[in-house]
Amino acid sequence: MNVSGINQYTPIQNNNNQTATATQAANFSQNLATSQAALATKTVTAQKGDTVWGFAQKYGSTVQQITDQNHLKDPNLILIGQKLKIPVSQTTTPTIAAQAYLTNQPTNANNPSAVQTDTKSSNSVVQPLSDAEEKARAYIVQHESGGNYNARNGKYIGKYQLDSSYLNGDYSPANQEKVAANYVAKRYGNWENAMKHWESHNWY
Repeated sequence: MNVSGINQYTPIQNNNNQTATATQAANFSQNLATSQAALATKTVTAQKGDTVWGFAQKYGSTVQQITDQNHLKDPNLILIGQKLKIPVSQTTTPTIAAQAYLTNQPTNANNPSAVQTDTKSSNSVVQPLSDAEEKARAYIVQHESGGNYNARNGKYIGKYQLDSSYLNGDYSPANQEKVAANYVAKRYGNWENAMKHWESHNWY
């Protein structure tokens, strides 16, 4: 169905020179919206390491939209092989993580104090993640918190188990994503290097 160029509803006249009823107009609008919604949904099959958040970032959707679309009780728990309907954005916009991803030289991985997490830096570069990067990030998330933004372990907070001092009191999901991307980029250069360090030391 070609829906482009439909910006106005044109009254339809019947034999009595009367306009179509409001009900007809409402039905037309509803059918149009349904057609657009159908065009903007993609079915995917969850693989090992996939997360609802990862799908949301990849397809320009949100965790809430995917949760509602698939009637998920817990967005942090999906099964390998599970089919999900993903609302796909009609426009491509940078994700929160991509906006925060910085291409800086990695610092010494064995010196945590050398890492600086300046979340206000204006030198950020939009850097979408490759499939390998997505999988590496998902690996770390799964081992650190299982994808729980509210997870706590002493001073370590949230989905990425970041030091609370890095988050500056803002524990929102958006800030956790931004600070985690900044942290990994500055310390390891990318998520794959961070995963390799995690595999060797059980932390990153």
